Amino acid sequence: MRSNAVAIGLLPVMLLSACAVGPKYRRPTAPVPPQFKESAGQTTQGSATPPIAYADWWRVFNDSVLDGLEREANAANQDIRVAVARVDQAAAAARYAHSFLSPTVGVAPSVSRTREAQDRPNNGNTGGRAATYNDFQVPLVFSYEVDAWGRVRRSLEFARDVQQATEADLRFVRLSIESNVAVDYFSVRENDAERAVLDSTIDQLQQALDLTTNRFTGGIASELEVKQAKTLLDQTKAQAQALDVQRSQLEHAIAVLTGRPASEFSLPKSPFDGLPPSIPPGLPAELLARRPDIAEADRNVAAATAQIGVARTAYLPKISLTGWAGFESVTIGSLFGWQNAIASLAASALTPLFNGGRNRAGVDEATAAFRGSLAQYEKTVLVAYQEVEDQLAALRILSGEAQSEADAVADARGAVEIATNRYKAGLVGYLDVLFAQSTLLANERVAAQISGQRMVASVALVRALGGGWLGVQSAGVSRP
Repeated sequence: MRSNAVAIGLLPVMLLSACAVGPKYRRPTAPVPPQFKESAGQTTQGSATPPIAYADWWRVFNDSVLDGLEREANAANQDIRVAVARVDQAAAAARYAHSFLSPTVGVAPSVSRTREAQDRPNNGNTGGRAATYNDFQVPLVFSYEVDAWGRVRRSLEFARDVQQATEADLRFVRLSIESNVAVDYFSVRENDAERAVLDSTIDQLQQALDLTTNRFTGGIASELEVKQAKTLLDQTKAQAQALDVQRSQLEHAIAVLTGRPASEFSLPKSPFDGLPPSIPPGLPAELLARRPDIAEADRNVAAATAQIGVARTAYLPKISLTGWAGFESVTIGSLFGWQNAIASLAASALTPLFNGGRNRAGVDEATAAFRGSLAQYEKTVLVAYQEVEDQLAALRILSGEAQSEADAVADARGAVEIATNRYKAGLVGYLDVLFAQSTLLANERVAAQISGQRMVASVALVRALGGGWLGVQSAGVSRP
């Protein structure tokens, strides 16, 4: 009969614990176009692209130096370490929130010695005399909040959603650092290509200066032509030195990204003259699952949803169970006798009646945060579409620009040859040669810049797509 009574008493508590106040999470919706506008006219730029996993997407560029830099950045970059610490912090917060599903149990031993006055009220127990006695207690105490309205469970949902959001943020930080390393690396290689153009031009201009000087010595050319040739040579040397400044800064940036002091890092010169890989953009709907920032925004919506439930429970009674059980005696020798056992069990319900509108303000705050998280999610999705379209358009346009610039370089080389031959024959002045050489140099530099821009756009497209594609994810990169 006693067990039946206990079961009947616990039944309302169990039924209350089964409900949870507040809205349920629903995946936010966003406009999903059927395909990327720029993908319809995509052309193959390089060799066929193999399936690349999310964690090592840079392998598509088939560059061993870049592979090493990316591994170093994943292992030692400080921004990644900060993101890892945030994930660990959120995981600990989730465990902390989960602990409130269990009762709190502790032991509270106490020892006291008390003297009571003779004229105290109700002193019949000591025959009207003063009394001094000891009191030894060894109780186990416990407290438990009955999660009648789901406050604890909603708090746990919130903590777990925040944890998942920080995990997605870690993936986003990794992707950002990896793409920054690749962008800076290819910018260095484009700088080397430009420098190679300038070095070759400097050699040619030096030969032209020597030729003009010899002609001046022989009375064929004027001193003005010598000065013009030397001016172009010095100007080109200055441009080469300006490139050295840019290269040094890019090296220093890569050093920081890989967690190394700038003074201890350098890259060998290696001009780039290849083609970017072909990168499949996929469908816009796939982007929602690829991009870590979209996943983070989605988890923030879920966390904001749970927080509304937490805020609404403030209107309802907070039901708590408290109790203790143990032993009490005036002497230590008889403390643990069964006849000295003590116990207590109590239940309480704290119901808010008035708090100056605090509960309403809490719900309004949580609701506003939810609306903001929805807007942020939609913005993140739209920006993701924009970034993909931007880079697809850049690759398409740069491909045509590269071909036009290659034609311009070939034409400029022909013009230099014609102008030089006509100058040697005495048909034109040296100014025509200078103009042709300047035009060739400018076009060769632009061609090198376009080549670098195509590689940078390819890296930016991979980042916009969320990393790898068409393949299973490889083993995760070790935590720094």
